[in-house]
Amino acid sequence: MHRHNSAVYIWQMTGMHPGLASGLPDDVQRLLGAPPVTEKMLLELSVGWADLPPDQARLAEVVRLFVITWDPLESIAPRPDGFATVNLDPLEIAIYVPSWSLLELATKWDDTFAAVLARVAGSAVVTAATHPEPVLSGDYPGLTTAGVPPDLLSDTSAGAALGPADIRLVSPGWQDIGLGAITDAVQHSFGSVDLDRSPVELAAASASRPGCPACTGRRFGFPADLSEARDRMCTTHRREAESVINRRLARANASNPDGWGALIDATVRREHPHLPNGLATKLTGSDDSMYVRSEPAELAQRAELVIQAASWFPGRRDDLAIALGQDPDLAGRLPEWLVNLILDLGHAGLGAEAAHVGDALAQVDPESQAIYDADVAVALAEAGLAKQARDRIAANLTRWPDDFWVRVHAGDALAALGDLDEAEAHLQTAVEIADAADDFERLGEAISRLRQLSRRRRPSEGERANEQRRRQPRKQSRSQRKRRR
Repeated sequence: MHRHNSAVYIWQMTGMHPGLASGLPDDVQRLLGAPPVTEKMLLELSVGWADLPPDQARLAEVVRLFVITWDPLESIAPRPDGFATVNLDPLEIAIYVPSWSLLELATKWDDTFAAVLARVAGSAVVTAATHPEPVLSGDYPGLTTAGVPPDLLSDTSAGAALGPADIRLVSPGWQDIGLGAITDAVQHSFGSVDLDRSPVELAAASASRPGCPACTGRRFGFPADLSEARDRMCTTHRREAESVINRRLARANASNPDGWGALIDATVRREHPHLPNGLATKLTGSDDSMYVRSEPAELAQRAELVIQAASWFPGRRDDLAIALGQDPDLAGRLPEWLVNLILDLGHAGLGAEAAHVGDALAQVDPESQAIYDADVAVALAEAGLAKQARDRIAANLTRWPDDFWVRVHAGDALAALGDLDEAEAHLQTAVEIADAADDFERLGEAISRLRQLSRRRRPSEGERANEQRRRQPRKQSRSQRKRRR
């Protein structure tokens, strides 16, 4: 089940149609009607059908159905509309449907949430019943990554054929996504990772040390509980705990390096801000625009996604940067592809889109509004929107007359409009601003632009030769006319 391209906004922003939740119990309707999309949460539901054949009924009993507000593998594109895997001890078929996919699929299929959930879960039941051996043996995760047997959610038509399902609430409400859900997501895409998560009981010490949680004989969950307790342990138990942690993690890595890497990445991402509604996946690969020119349609779509993403982070530049995949150690600036997007849109003739992106980024990063507004002026000019560009230049100069980049980009914009005299005046002012501040880097930037402007005014040797050749026939013509007179 691969995601389609239609843009569907989250229902909190547009209002959920009441009919979408029909057929669900009141408590499920209430919780699905307001998913906490800015948090990483899941909601567990039960699903069942009447009068299933015995082979399907047995598997339907072990289905665990989750609606999630965050995809642990959001940075990998493309991502499916939902995913499922099989776990043993005890046997379970774990199904995950992102909250945004639930709305998108209901819109795509013109159906209710209840019907979508029944159709998705039904696909898993039918497919598992068709391929019982790998499911019951525990071999399914390793085989499905190679396409044999088929993905559990690949036959939604067969799932729909099971008919309406009885869907009820299992969890008391939305709960935090933990390592189990992350492991299931990784297992679906990469196969099993041999991470031993059984409780750890460390060896008894010859003498109990006060304050050491291991000396009391306590058992620790793995990995989080043991890691958190390690620093409070006595020297002997701390050393043993570190040995257990290193041994189990090394085995997990050796069992499936790609899967282990994805699991570690998702575990780290769980602690950071994220983009709601699958926006991170839709923006994956945007940094490629730094090296490959994007088509205008692609840029326009990216601009719309950026505007949606920015709307969730007013005044929170660093959180948006991290949610977009920026290293937290680089906090203080947005990704370079995003900073360049305004000008890229202008180059592509998308001036209005550039202005909207500039306004959105200014809401996220108000301290840099002068820079974004200056970029918008250039983008409008390069897109051929002369009046809008001049209006933006005038507004920028009124608000930030002494800002270096406002002056530089005023020059860039006016040069793009062909007004070289005005462009030169603003660039000269930028030189004076940088010189007064003893900012030699900016001074060099402004002087470089002035030189480029000068070259535009002064034709090259080749251009002068061409101009001379163009004029020569006219001189000959005048001479011939003189002789005829």
